[in-house]
Amino acid sequence: MTGMERVLCALHGKPADRRAFTLALSLYGARLSGCPTQEYYSDPKRYLEGQRKVVRLIDPDIVFAPFALPFEALAYGGEGVWLDNFPPNVRKPPFREHETPEPLGDGLLCAPGVSYLVESTRLLALEFGPSKPVCAVATAPVDLPAMLLGIEAWLETLLFDPERAARLMDLAEEHFLRLTGAFFAAGAAFVAIPVMFANLRLVTPALLEDAVLPALARAFGQAAGPLVYHHGGNRILDHLQRFSSLPNVAGFLLDPRDSLPQARDIIGPGRLVLGNMNGPGLARMQPDKAYASVSTLLAERASDRAFVLASSHADIPFDTSPDTLLAVRRAVVDAGAVA
Repeated sequence: MTGMERVLCALHGKPADRRAFTLALSLYGARLSGCPTQEYYSDPKRYLEGQRKVVRLIDPDIVFAPFALPFEALAYGGEGVWLDNFPPNVRKPPFREHETPEPLGDGLLCAPGVSYLVESTRLLALEFGPSKPVCAVATAPVDLPAMLLGIEAWLETLLFDPERAARLMDLAEEHFLRLTGAFFAAGAAFVAIPVMFANLRLVTPALLEDAVLPALARAFGQAAGPLVYHHGGNRILDHLQRFSSLPNVAGFLLDPRDSLPQARDIIGPGRLVLGNMNGPGLARMQPDKAYASVSTLLAERASDRAFVLASSHADIPFDTSPDTLLAVRRAVVDAGAVA
């Protein structure tokens, strides 16, 4: 079976020759191809070369477009930060606390970082489709204002200035729909959306119900293709029920600390659940430990056809041993078919 066929089997709850799996190896392609990270995150052809090496090494069932959310904020101005062996970042939010950014319109897709994201997605889809689904990654509409203003300023706006918050949500929704629409037009099979500002450890229940969830529902409902709700670095199990009715969400990628059996009980048997290896933790894990950990996880989910083994959090670190990644793949293969 191809990776696309395995993922579709998981999506429809059908048997497969083995468990579908993927790791967030967008950064790791720079290591495998020997490309400096600034060049790797600037030239879509170099990104494609890196992902060819990723596929050659472990043959994941899903290939990731660049996991580089800061490029979305840099489209509005500001200064990028380039560090060896890390994805790009933003030195500081491009707007001051009381400034309100203007929508970029068609200019969003012309920004260098954003055009790089879209073109990298297109090249991956041409190279690997239809045998492997390509997953692009986009900022959640409720999170973009935090990237533009800073977390504290956005939270204060949500709490005390609903009119300004609504204007920023409108901007973020337009941004989200333009970018995800471009990803789908470029050939992405689905788009992963890390969501931070829907977490009850950060926002109040009232804000979640009155502002955040309606904004997500509006934006997700207009998306041009399926989305994967990514935990965004936070546990989501205690409020997963609230997200389960969001439109166009094909599956949920859980935090490693979230319980997979409890998540399945909450969202029911038919929705994709992805996880829940700690991706950054693989850098500190010996191959035998990785093999044992993945084997245990797969044994526990053996009867769950709608489960996809995936790394949680952000990119697998640059210094992770290839032998550890190969151990993950070996555990998947050794686990056998999904009955």
